[in-house]
Amino acid sequence: MKNIDLVVTKTPLRISFLGGGTDINYFYKNFGGSVLNCAINKYVYVTVKRHSSFFEEKIRLNYSISEVSNQLSKVENNIVRECLKLTKINFPIYISTVSDVPTGSGLGGSSSFTVGLLKALYCIQRKKINKKRLFEQACKIEIDILKEPIGKQDQIPAVYGGFNFIIFNKDESVKLIKIKKNKINKNLFNNSILIWTKSTRSASDILQNQKINFKSNVKNLKNLKSNADTFYNDFKKVKKIDLKKLGNLINKSWNEKRKLSKKISQKKIDQIINKSIKLGCYGAKLLGAGGGGFIFIFGKKKYVNYFKRKYKNLDYLKFKLNTVGSEVVTII
Repeated sequence: MKNIDLVVTKTPLRISFLGGGTDINYFYKNFGGSVLNCAINKYVYVTVKRHSSFFEEKIRLNYSISEVSNQLSKVENNIVRECLKLTKINFPIYISTVSDVPTGSGLGGSSSFTVGLLKALYCIQRKKINKKRLFEQACKIEIDILKEPIGKQDQIPAVYGGFNFIIFNKDESVKLIKIKKNKINKNLFNNSILIWTKSTRSASDILQNQKINFKSNVKNLKNLKSNADTFYNDFKKVKKIDLKKLGNLINKSWNEKRKLSKKISQKKIDQIINKSIKLGCYGAKLLGAGGGGFIFIFGKKKYVNYFKRKYKNLDYLKFKLNTVGSEVVTII
């Protein structure tokens, strides 16, 4: 059978609405976790190519920097190194990645990269991997092997796509509840915007700080879980997302999240969020671990547009729901 020479994958980024922080094992092993998130049509693209014998090196990487190496153990990019180990690549390889947004922007880019790279590495070897195993292996690399202080929510929209309510059980099992597209109020996406803060951050640093302060943060994390559970319990009764209620829960959760670490927010972020709420938007929060990245705002169209007119100097990004998850877009 002829070799596959090149594979390109496209893996969605995500927005986390409620419950972020409760998907980390030191919390959910004690109290269980609940998260509401979705995949969006902004992506991480990974290209994997069999490296030509004309090159001297066995491994060539292009991301924010370039790397060349003849030994897997010498590869500096931790995710790439461990993905290559796990997938047992035994031939010279070239890996390149680009993204629709910068690294450290709060949209789960590291997990999307991990998922997209694993999918590409299996594909180029003509090996199949189902979504459940892809999710498990991405978590294994980031959490178990690399010991990143992150949770398990980012990998799910990267793998499965869609709008998700996710339950993290104490026994490490995960229950994924897909919310169908026709049950989502279309105005949630039509009238949502992302605002670029023009700053990025290391999620690991902030999450490590939260882990240190875990005992003092337990009450806040329980409240974050409770807000996510409240959303889903209400949704089960009415079978349609109530945007005002969701906005209220997002605002409550943002105020709880800010208490987890002094590194999470900063003055300019608080100002943007507070102004949007005062102008009538339903909900606003900083996405990801905190410190920078994108701010999410949604509400009635007239209030969102009024905010954009009033603050023209901000950088806005529109988005839509992705329902597919990570996919192979090119095979040669």
